[in-house]
Amino acid sequence: MNPTPVPIIRSVAAGYAFLISHWHRAMIAAAPYTVAYIAQLLLLRLVGQGGSESAVLEAGILVLSVLTVIASLALSASMLRMAVLGDYSGRFGLKVGKDEWRLFLVSILVALLLILVFVMVFMFWAVFFSMIASGALEREGIDPETSGFDLAQATAYMSTADWASVVVTGALGAFIIAWLAARLVLSFPATIDRGRVLVLSVWPLTDGMAWRIALALLLASIPLIAVQIGLYELLSALMGERFLAEAALISSEVDTAEGVQRFREYERWLGLMAAINIPLFSGVYAYIYRQRTSQDQA
Repeated sequence: MNPTPVPIIRSVAAGYAFLISHWHRAMIAAAPYTVAYIAQLLLLRLVGQGGSESAVLEAGILVLSVLTVIASLALSASMLRMAVLGDYSGRFGLKVGKDEWRLFLVSILVALLLILVFVMVFMFWAVFFSMIASGALEREGIDPETSGFDLAQATAYMSTADWASVVVTGALGAFIIAWLAARLVLSFPATIDRGRVLVLSVWPLTDGMAWRIALALLLASIPLIAVQIGLYELLSALMGERFLAEAALISSEVDTAEGVQRFREYERWLGLMAAINIPLFSGVYAYIYRQRTSQDQA
């Protein structure tokens, strides 16, 4: 294992270099995913508009969701094979075989670990938030047990220091999740490279490098996300409507929140950009993986 630190800027540059060099192959490999994803968005829009035959539409959405996941795995495996091994075998680089199955298992295992830690962190933060809010009520001479105040009402009595402690605690929780994600991210290129499911066994590769890896991924994603969101806003302005705003998936009560609605629009739009996003991060993953597994000191 190479003991030299992960080069942050070079990792970002390597990701963009891979994207620029192989964008045409990525577009072709992403075609099945993109078609299935667009079809899914169209059906979601019909459901959101209260289209007839909603049961048929929902069944179609379910089928397309499965196809989208399969196509996404095939695209991810294709880009990782190309980035890690220089392998573009298969029709347009796509396969549905052992690599894709292993990548699916790794994705599930990594997601489970992250969800488990997230739930634990969130529960701690929620209890801490509740304690701070209760303390704010008590300072005002209000008994939290008998007042009937809920958390939203109690926040009106919280001081700046109370809010600061809640925000800092939440930020620490987010850092824990980011640190864990950075420690696990090399599972994907390692699984493709070594031909077996690897998750916790890649832990030593990221020892002492988690924050450098996390920063590299953050710096790689910021300009890409900014450009893609800007493009969505531009297209929405030109079309005179927010064309991803009507695909309802969650309760109408939550849908009325503008921030939640806007987040869902951006999430769907970024999902449509997989032909760009997946190659970029595959390039970053592969560069960091090669750097960490190399014996060269250069």
